[in-house]
Amino acid sequence: MNFLKNINWTNSLCRRAGLVLAGALLFILALTTHAPKSSADKDDSSSKKPAESSSQQQISFDTVYVKLNNDEFNNTGLIALDNKDMHIAPDGADFVSIYSYLFNAKGDMIMTTGSTNICGIKEMFEQLNLMISDFSAQTGLKTIMVRNAAYRVDDKVYKSQFDIPDDKSKQGDTAKTEDDGKSSDGCYEHLLGLAVDFQLYEADKGTYPDYTGEGQYAWINENCYKYGFVLRYPADKTDITGVEAKKNHYRYVGKQYAQIMHENNLALEEVYAFLQKYTFEKPLTVQSESGSQYIFYYVKKDKDNTSTTVPMPQGSDGGKTGTVSADAQGGLYMCCDISQLTSQQAPQQESQTSQTQVQKTE
Repeated sequence: MNFLKNINWTNSLCRRAGLVLAGALLFILALTTHAPKSSADKDDSSSKKPAESSSQQQISFDTVYVKLNNDEFNNTGLIALDNKDMHIAPDGADFVSIYSYLFNAKGDMIMTTGSTNICGIKEMFEQLNLMISDFSAQTGLKTIMVRNAAYRVDDKVYKSQFDIPDDKSKQGDTAKTEDDGKSSDGCYEHLLGLAVDFQLYEADKGTYPDYTGEGQYAWINENCYKYGFVLRYPADKTDITGVEAKKNHYRYVGKQYAQIMHENNLALEEVYAFLQKYTFEKPLTVQSESGSQYIFYYVKKDKDNTSTTVPMPQGSDGGKTGTVSADAQGGLYMCCDISQLTSQQAPQQESQTSQTQVQKTE
């Protein structure tokens, strides 16, 4: 009987050892199955490419390559420059009126305007509305007045309402635009549809004080970058912008670029040199206050061809994730949202033409 007990105990021990060994083998197999794809798993249309952030954090994502028409990307995008050295004249076809953006979500008027003919890019007005709504809720003030921006009359867009000829039949003689191309109030960029000038309107007094950004209005300067705006011509940057300080002129550059400018004390003219230090392999990584993560990098145009092939992180739908801005010296500036990206995305076989005419390389 003792002999049989020993056999049974030995068999039981063997069975337990076998189960432990089997479990270990399954665990090793699971690790092997879920290991990241190797270079042999790549295909021609999409490849896994590690991107290293400015903080040396390793970020992995699939890459999609897109072609940019060099002629179409010349001083364009949210950080395009319109100053004494270069002028941009969009036709304003996609501009919208400011009127519907004067009210908050409850339908209360939270700012006024000098004219409902004032127009601009829809995205800018949406963020302007959010900013002034929050400012009004924070301070109780509803005195912000949009005094100036792009101005549309008879389907023609002017730099400001002050540039409209007194007698349009004698436009050549009475136009108030100065010879250097800037608006008569000293600003260059209203035609972009990305800039607004503030004034104050005190309804109870019937007065129109100047906007100085001081007192309770300092909230706007402190928080405007969260909505994609920057004070375009600050007093400490006049030697760089070439324009005297303007406390009431705000430029929309988008939340991502505004955050970079805010955190690094950059004027718009300084953003280009700042971003040219970063490449697709070693991009600048920025996390927004909402938790979204973006990478920024610079690509020089291929001057030997009519187009430039640019790498971008591949989105969850297989398409591109980036937006493009361009300077006038042959540089492309990429801003890509990588918040939702994973390293196991399927390659994209075709891509659609976007509003910026970005197409995937065949």
